[in-house]
Amino acid sequence: MLALWRAMADSGASPVSLLLGGVSQPSPHRHFPVGDVYDFTSHAQFYYHVHRDGECGHIHLFQRSRGMPPGVVPLLPSREVNAPCHLMAVGLGPSGDATELFTTNRWVTGEAWYDAHAVKAMLPLFKVAARGDCQPVAAWLEALVSFYAPSIARLAEERDATVAAWRQSHPGIDPLDDSRLEITSRLSIDPRGDVLKGEVEA
Repeated sequence: MLALWRAMADSGASPVSLLLGGVSQPSPHRHFPVGDVYDFTSHAQFYYHVHRDGECGHIHLFQRSRGMPPGVVPLLPSREVNAPCHLMAVGLGPSGDATELFTTNRWVTGEAWYDAHAVKAMLPLFKVAARGDCQPVAAWLEALVSFYAPSIARLAEERDATVAAWRQSHPGIDPLDDSRLEITSRLSIDPRGDVLKGEVEA
């Protein structure tokens, strides 16, 4: 994970600069790269965007249904063929490095909704074969997911608990479509520090 980050930094790049492909001021909500990064073998997907001018942005990671483990069924299906499951998002700091992991409500990405148990089963399958400038970013994200898999699993559990609590406190409203609930769990991270704490690097 850190070696992949250093390789990008040594070449004068970062995940953000590589995904933007020379765009200096990305328009809010526009996906980078255009068309997203999608692996037609694993059916894993990711893209970078910002919500507001001036923010550092984040990368959304997905697993599409055609690449999911056998027997995995959504709690709330989508009409979309090969519908995605949002695994989590990676928040980025000014240097382009990862600073947080977070999950979102269903309405944010329009995903099919899978419970935490299903999300955990998908994490080892997040593999993205990318080309060009996106290749080092894809490799870095794979390593990040592998390294933080236990934390991502806990975030998925916290997401489910947040949605359940919201349902109880807001009767008569579907929590998955309630725009007041956007971020369902989050965790600040420091990849360098977390590796130095003694965890084995992916």
